[in-house]
Amino acid sequence: MKNILRHVLTILIILSLTAVTILYLVFDSRPVSSKGQSVDIVISEGSSLSTIADQLFDAGIISSAESFKAAAKLMQKTRAFYPGAYSIKQGLSNTEAIEALAHARAIEITVTIPEGLRSDEIIGLLSKALNLDSLKMSGLLTDSSLLAIAGSGFKHLEGTLFPETYRFLENSSEYIVLKKLVNHFRDSIQPEMLEKASALGFDLHDLITFASLVEKETGRSDERRMVASVYHNRIKKNMLLGCDPTLIYMLVRRGEWNGNIQRKHFSIRDPYNSYLYRGLPPGPIANPGLESIHASLNPEQSDFLYFVGKNDGTGAHAFSKTLREHNNKVNRYQRRRSSR
Repeated sequence: MKNILRHVLTILIILSLTAVTILYLVFDSRPVSSKGQSVDIVISEGSSLSTIADQLFDAGIISSAESFKAAAKLMQKTRAFYPGAYSIKQGLSNTEAIEALAHARAIEITVTIPEGLRSDEIIGLLSKALNLDSLKMSGLLTDSSLLAIAGSGFKHLEGTLFPETYRFLENSSEYIVLKKLVNHFRDSIQPEMLEKASALGFDLHDLITFASLVEKETGRSDERRMVASVYHNRIKKNMLLGCDPTLIYMLVRRGEWNGNIQRKHFSIRDPYNSYLYRGLPPGPIANPGLESIHASLNPEQSDFLYFVGKNDGTGAHAFSKTLREHNNKVNRYQRRRSSR
């Protein structure tokens, strides 16, 4: 009987020691050769627990990928690791590595997108700031899933890359970056804005197209509603919009823009030529900000049909009701330009 008890006790001691050893290996073991330095790792979108464990092991952060996975499962932390770039210290136990990843702040990059940029300009800005593939991003401008987020009527993401200051996780993919911009665009368009647009005869695509003209015509907050008034008045009278920025956009698309609008450009048969074709162009010519969208929905009440830049360095415009009055102002301000 005593021998049996002795054997049972021995087995229990062995099992206990084994359990302690296993728990140590799972939770507390550390890599022996670690230098204790901080290293950067990137968790990509959709990374599995195995992939993350292998990254941590290869970087010298943990002692074993398998024990890390076991620890994460036992601690119910398998879903606590988010995409992003992290700076993590080497030589951690699995418990410390799990906690470090679960609570670490991912490295973020702040990018400000100004109002009125074209999609190609925004892609250039984003690809440089985030080290992304600009050609891949350009291809995504007609991606069906992103267009579905933008809304019906959009065949291209031009106009929906919403101007704002964004914070992106380092190593974000091209798709994730553009999706963030388009999601913010849709979140910024409130139901009452769509109701106002409908009362003006616009759907969402028309509204953003119209707002892009306003955005490109003036950078002055005190003029946006008046510029919007001019274009609304022209549409009501079935006049040509005669918007120079549509010509520039047309020439950029054709690869012919050299920084100057020339007389020959006014006769180019292209749907973006608002000097030849009535109504709105086929789509937005830039990505307007919220201020221009609101101005388009709330134009000043006026009889103005024309405007011309004053060329005084302020970006201000002079507005006119008649062509004669407009031509007089054009002559006056063109002389001001030539005398500078």
